[in-house]
Amino acid sequence: MATTDTLLNRVFDRRYVIRRKLGSGGMADVYLAEDQELGRRVALKMLNDRHAADDQFVERFRREAQSAAGLNHPNIVSIFDRGHAEGTYYIAMEYLDGRTLKELLVRNGPTPVPIAIDYARQILGALSFAHRNGIVHRDIKPHNIVVGTDGRLKVTDFGIARSGASQMTEAG
Repeated sequence: MATTDTLLNRVFDRRYVIRRKLGSGGMADVYLAEDQELGRRVALKMLNDRHAADDQFVERFRREAQSAAGLNHPNIVSIFDRGHAEGTYYIAMEYLDGRTLKELLVRNGPTPVPIAIDYARQILGALSFAHRNGIVHRDIKPHNIVVGTDGRLKVTDFGIARSGASQMTEAG
């Protein structure tokens, strides 16, 4: 029996029209939405219901938005907004038209060496910029790298990032 996503094709937080689900992770679901105020497509990352009442997950989610929002780099996903509405927390970020590096590796197999070197340089450029700004990502993996149709990579999911002065850690 198929379940219907009650968020689809409706306005969330009086601003975002949710169009389709892009994916799910351990603590959040991501939707393609249209920002009615700014007239652009965004990826809306919404904390799962089961985690919205958990202070530790809420703090981790808040920290992701705060960590990434301060980073303006061509290889890091841009954060536009964050908030709390309708019983959950959300982050509105740049919508990336592409595939995760994980999806491409599964579909295409090993990446040719010159392309792999280009990808590594882009990822390292993003991480270097984040580090210079006091943010350590701590979860770099192919799932958290999006490859655009133009070949530009974007580092995403700063969910367990740590600020240089932060003492907060995550188990696992």
